[in-house]
Amino acid sequence: MRTDAWGDYLRLLVLVGLLSATLIQRSSAQRWEPEHWVLAATSTTFILLDWSTSADAIRRCAEPGVMCRPSVEQNPLIGPSPSLMTLRAWCLLAIGGNLAVAALIRDRWARTAWFVGVTAIEYATVYHNVGAGFRVSLRL
Repeated sequence: MRTDAWGDYLRLLVLVGLLSATLIQRSSAQRWEPEHWVLAATSTTFILLDWSTSADAIRRCAEPGVMCRPSVEQNPLIGPSPSLMTLRAWCLLAIGGNLAVAALIRDRWARTAWFVGVTAIEYATVYHNVGAGFRVSLRL
């Protein structure tokens, strides 16, 4: 990876972290229950697993002689053949967005429903990716 791309990646990571921390701190008036912390960690974990399996798919399709049809990525926001940098940016935004939206939700049950919904969607995505033969790897 280019050195300047790492700089962009780190700046985006810091921005998402600061945004998430600020919104969580501002929502502290609406107390997060223990299940919200557990569900936040669970949904974030599944977003990371989706990121990992999608990165494996992108790497495999970049190998010589491998044809990926239909496209690697099914998310219409990312596009059919994203780069690893695009995938990283979108996944960091997904993590920050997940926490930011939850921080803005004041109702306890609505926040729980949000996290359960995100977790369910991400679980289905990871299940599909693993079923298609893509592996979970710490190499994001």
